[in-house]
Amino acid sequence: MATLVLTVVGGMVGGPIGAAIGAAAGQQIDAAVFRPKGREGPRLADLKVQASTYGQQIPQMFGTMRVAGSVIWATDLIERRSKRGGGKGRPSVSEYSYTVSLAVALSSRPIRAIRRIWADGNLLRGSSGSFQERCSFRWYDGSDDQPVDPLIASALRIGSASAFRGLAYVVFEELELGAFGNRIPSLTFEVEADAGSVDAGMIGNSLLNEAGRCAGDWPFAGYAASGDRARDALTPLFEADGIRLMSGADGWQLAPATRGDAPRALSDFREAGRSETAGDRIEQRRMPLSSLPGEVRLRHYEPDRDYQLGQQSARVAGGGVREERIDLPAVLPAPSARALVQRLASSAADGRETLVWHADLAALALPVGEVVTLADGGAWRVAGRSVRANEVLLELKLHQPLPSAELPATPGVSVTAHDWPEAVGTVQLFDLPSLGSPAASAPRILIAGAGSNDGWRGADCWFVPRAGAEPIPVGTIRPAAALGELSAPLGTARQYLFDLANVAVVKLANPSMTLESVGDAALLGGANRAMVGGELLQFGIADAVGPALWRLSRLLRGRAGTASRAVHAPGTPFVLLDDPALLMLPEDLAGWAEGGDASLQWAPRGGATLTEIGVPSAARALRPLAPVHGRIRPDEKGGVTISWVWCGRIDAGWRDHVDQPSGESRDVWHISVSPSVSGVGPWERALPALHVTADELAALPPGCTIEIRQAGDLALSPPLNLPLT
Repeated sequence: MATLVLTVVGGMVGGPIGAAIGAAAGQQIDAAVFRPKGREGPRLADLKVQASTYGQQIPQMFGTMRVAGSVIWATDLIERRSKRGGGKGRPSVSEYSYTVSLAVALSSRPIRAIRRIWADGNLLRGSSGSFQERCSFRWYDGSDDQPVDPLIASALRIGSASAFRGLAYVVFEELELGAFGNRIPSLTFEVEADAGSVDAGMIGNSLLNEAGRCAGDWPFAGYAASGDRARDALTPLFEADGIRLMSGADGWQLAPATRGDAPRALSDFREAGRSETAGDRIEQRRMPLSSLPGEVRLRHYEPDRDYQLGQQSARVAGGGVREERIDLPAVLPAPSARALVQRLASSAADGRETLVWHADLAALALPVGEVVTLADGGAWRVAGRSVRANEVLLELKLHQPLPSAELPATPGVSVTAHDWPEAVGTVQLFDLPSLGSPAASAPRILIAGAGSNDGWRGADCWFVPRAGAEPIPVGTIRPAAALGELSAPLGTARQYLFDLANVAVVKLANPSMTLESVGDAALLGGANRAMVGGELLQFGIADAVGPALWRLSRLLRGRAGTASRAVHAPGTPFVLLDDPALLMLPEDLAGWAEGGDASLQWAPRGGATLTEIGVPSAARALRPLAPVHGRIRPDEKGGVTISWVWCGRIDAGWRDHVDQPSGESRDVWHISVSPSVSGVGPWERALPALHVTADELAALPPGCTIEIRQAGDLALSPPLNLPLT
């Protein structure tokens, strides 16, 4: 079109000369605009970005590769709404979560397994097979008889859904998107198509559908073949492996120049009675060394760096200043890539020298591609031959010996996601006392979880008020800083004094968890608070005595009024309280725990196995502390006066030397005799004192006990027991 237009315009402006100039310019424009699309083979960047373009080519996978794939089917984002809170006049909170179901094509050749999966560069599925986000996952190997996926069939109807036979693909069903900004992440997959390594010959025979036509020398861990033609897909491999066209008895073959056959003497291929003469060397050409590259750089996929790009380089002896870069879209370990680039550098001079040799008809038995030796030494490769009457002209290329041994090399340092083995999760519930101010108005149930390694990413929890009730979501717990259990008994101790006689030996759930020692000033300031069963204690010294095993000493026992008079058996749960990852059960749900029928269900993130544990019903946070410092003093009339000191549930800090409030709306104590005696007690007092008359005292049997409890707004305190003698 441009040729026609510019020819007319040029003729109008400049006559015949202008028309010729316009035609030449138009031809250049037409050649640039209507130039046919070039054909290219696979590139290094082809496997890194997930695509969903219609008509996108799906590569054929060989060996083990990391590939992004192409999205071939997906649903719209699925929105779910959950509501929590709203009790006791508080506003409710509505939370929204999003999921998606999609299918991703990976290979147009059958595969054997799907290993690791990455989402936005982070590990979504490790080698253990567990997912970091909740989803259902299926994969199809690309066989000719694979069935239709049930999810796709239900969405498109069975008559319209394709089984994608001959195409290996994966299906994610309801993949949680919260960790990816509520969008479909970029997914990459470690795909195993063949067991072990592959070579250029195996790949070529598969693509050409001709067994034995190709032979390879260099092993590759993986390769993704793509391109408009088999030639485009094989060219990068053949160039790296030195594959050349060779003739033989079975026809033409593609084989490496270093296939291991010993060179044959050229003198063996001549007619009887004809000897080799100096005139047989017709022409000899040699390219200058400056035409060779000075350095060869090979870029490839590095398996030890999660298939990121790796690079190895080698100098060319006697080469110029030019640098040759080779992008090989194959998987090679660093030592193998180093050896390959060394071989490519040493073979850069292969064929630099050309020799035209005069032979006879006997040389027709010499295959093209064969390596031969001359009488004066040197190895030469037969690059071609031409026949003129009874004469044969051979084109020989100087053949350089190529090293093939692997050399030491390192893949370099990379930031990769740690592939943790399957973690065993643990979730424990702790019934906390009332801590701080104001006093608790509902049980304080603490939820703590941890895994056996750092790969455990928490758990989703549901509260079940009673058997058969609908589970209520309570949130996600993150891994605790220190969670474990006692590995040895912990004896009893007195409150308000340092316990220097006992030590707590704790086995933590995760060996990477640590505990720290603190001084007495920090200890008395509230540091290192921990729950051991139902007791709140503090520790000043923490010594590591083994993997995940810690010895805690210099203890403060029975803090916040919790019991320290019971022996804690091995296996008693332990948790460090100074941890923001711990989850507190909401107050509107914790009230159900007092009935004793409530339970907690939890499932690890990305898992579907539910575990149910009972919720403690003691409600320690609601119970006032037991009275202390009880005294019994006789009076002059034969009776006794009993007094005590109350303890408050709140801790506002004792700064003004004035008694702190008890945390209850009124001060009331219930006093009774155990065992009970008719006519004596029980009593209720508003002051911490009680007078028992001589007649009441005489009616009591020997060995009876006075029990004193504070009546709180929500519960009674544990008793203060005073024996009457």
